[in-house]
Amino acid sequence: MNKVKSAIHLKEAQLFLDECQRTHEPVWVVALKKNGELLRLNGWQVASAYWEKGTHDFRNPTSGQIRKVKDLLIFEINGHPVYI
Repeated sequence: MNKVKSAIHLKEAQLFLDECQRTHEPVWVVALKKNGELLRLNGWQVASAYWEKGTHDFRNPTSGQIRKVKDLLIFEINGHPVYI
């Protein structure tokens, strides 16, 4: 049986992502795309943060691909559910 990790608030998630950006720590993020599909970023690094726009950019360490994700559409980080 898999245990669900404790939920974290969106503000805590944003601060955690900012810390991961500074330390170059990889993150596992699940978010929704605009079309409603799931976006899974497994082991990506946080490239930048835009608090005013409410987005984070993630970089694939292998290919260098960048993905912009709205913070409000993130609902899991490193196995922790994110709530608003």
